[in-house]
Amino acid sequence: MTQTGTRIKERDLQPEIIEYLESKGAYVLKTHVSSFQKQGEPDITCCYLGRYVAFELKRDEKEKAKKLQEYKMKLIRMAGGIAMRVDNLKQVEEVLYEISRVQQDSKS
Repeated sequence: MTQTGTRIKERDLQPEIIEYLESKGAYVLKTHVSSFQKQGEPDITCCYLGRYVAFELKRDEKEKAKKLQEYKMKLIRMAGGIAMRVDNLKQVEEVLYEISRVQQDSKS
């Protein structure tokens, strides 16, 4: 939610997250809903520092991912990727920070 209490729309959050990911050097793919796209795929996927990361965007902390979306995220995790439901940019920033931190620790 915004400071005024109105719900942010996924379509407003998506460009903000994509811009942030690209500014950090991630290769980003945005899922377009169409009859050619598999259902349940995460809204945004990217490769960041060699890690496959998928984000399912929701309007606020109360909105849950659908069962098929949860299943697809589970498959991504089982394959070694990172997948999570997010409702704000800060959550995405935290994921990238953690990936960077782990990457730095592994070089030490």
